[in-house]
Parts: sequence; structure tokens; C-alpha cells
Amino acid sequence: MELRGANALVTGAAGGLGRYITRALAAQGANVAVSDLPGDPLDARAREVAGFGTRVEAVPADLAKQGQRRELIANAEEALGPIDLLVNNAGLEFVGPYAEAPLSQIDLITKVNLLSVMELSRLALPGMLDRGRGHIVNVASLAGKAPLAYFHTYNATKFGVVGFSHSLRHELTDDPVSVSVICPGFIEREGMYGRVEEQVAPENPLGSSPPEKVGTAVVRAVNEDRAEIIINGRPVRPLIALASVAPKAALWLNEKVGTREAAREMGRAYGRF
Repeated sequence: MELRGANALVTGAAGGLGRYITRALAAQGANVAVSDLPGDPLDARAREVAGFGTRVEAVPADLAKQGQRRELIANAEEALGPIDLLVNNAGLEFVGPYAEAPLSQIDLITKVNLLSVMELSRLALPGMLDRGRGHIVNVASLAGKAPLAYFHTYNATKFGVVGFSHSLRHELTDDPVSVSVICPGFIEREGMYGRVEEQVAPENPLGSSPPEKVGTAVVRAVNEDRAEIIINGRPVRPLIALASVAPKAALWLNEKVGTREAAREMGRAYGRF
């Protein structure tokens, strides 16, 4: 799908990877509806992205609230016009022992990371099909391809996003609408890893990637109609394949290379051990 002149809605736009995704889309000539919790960060993002010369509208929404999830597509289209590209980027993270995870936190992460992706896609899809044009890009994670200790609920939701994305893409094979999923690994400078990377980096066996690669990946996913793009600092597909065909062996290898200890170090950095 041609991005120049297209109307895109990006959730989780105010911070983290949202900055790099919205900038990459605007640089390609897309108009962008930026969505996040209401407040100064979202307004600042809208002003920044407007500097690329395309149309930008701030459309606040709290994706933890079902009513606001259900209204977001309509509000974005009222502000910007029919949505050609939906980028489900909003997400919450937690690392720590599962036995100590509050049920309220499990519920919140599931709503934002998985239910919002499914609901917003369901609301945007009929209009895309009617217009004969559209693309949905879901930002999942490497944690949606292989298990990582202490990421439990995050793992579960991101596995769900990956599975949902591939299922919907398969369903739409004969339609003029497509679906892609982006799976970043540890991202520098942003997000849960970026905030503590100086403490964790020596223990991280998987490497890390700059956040600009995520924005580039979203553009590539649309331009090239890619089913899936994995972003990681070091080769990781063999580990993903091993996790699928030999889970016990994959856990042994993870233990040997130190991924569990790296996850534990992240938890320690956040005071959860």
C-alpha cells in the first residue's frame, strides 16, 4: 500500500516506540492520528510529527477502558478521515515472579496488549474492506515468538498478538487488506529494557537494536506487505525454531546462554526481586 497520502492511526504514540513509528510514517508522507493517554506528551508528539509537513491529529484514548477502545476508530476517522493503516503499538510491560503478580495487573496488561489489538482491528477492518484498501500492523515482541522467564503475562499477550496477526492475514488472503506483525527484541534507549540497559546489557545474550529500526520495520511491512519482521541485535531464528520443535531443549539452551539471568537482572533493576 502506498503510504503517501494515506491516513494512519498509531496507538501508544506518545512515548517509547511510538515516536519512531509516527516519525517514520510521516516521513513517508502519511497523515497520522496519534493516540495515547490524554495529556502533554500526546500533544507534544502531535506537534513534533506535524513538523514533517503532513496532517496530524491527536486522538486521546485509554485502551484499558472498553468504551474508549470502542470509540477510538470512529474518533480518529472523524478527526483525520478514513483510516487506511492501523498500527497497534500500545503496550504495557512487567517483569517479575508470576506468583507475586497482582491479578489487577494481569487484567490490565491483557486488555491493553491483546484485547485492544483485536478490538481495534475488528472496528477498523469493515471500513477497509468496503474501501478496498487497508493494512493493519501489530507491534508484538520477540517475547511473542519464544518464552522468556519472568515475562509471563507479557509473553502470553504477545504470543496472542502474533497468532492473531497470522490468522487474520490468512483469512484476508483474497482481500485488498493485509496484516503484518513486528517482533522487536531488546530495544535500546526506550521501553522497559532501554530504561535499565546500562545495568542489564552485560548480562543480555540476545543483543539489542536501536528504536529507529522499529519505525523502519513498520514502513517496510506496509510497502513490501511483509507477514512478519523480527528485529533483534543477534541472530535469533534458530532459537525460535528450537522452541517450536523441542521446547525442553530450547529451555536448556536458554539457560546455558543466560537469558533467564538477563530477565532476572531486569527484574532486579526494577526492584522486583
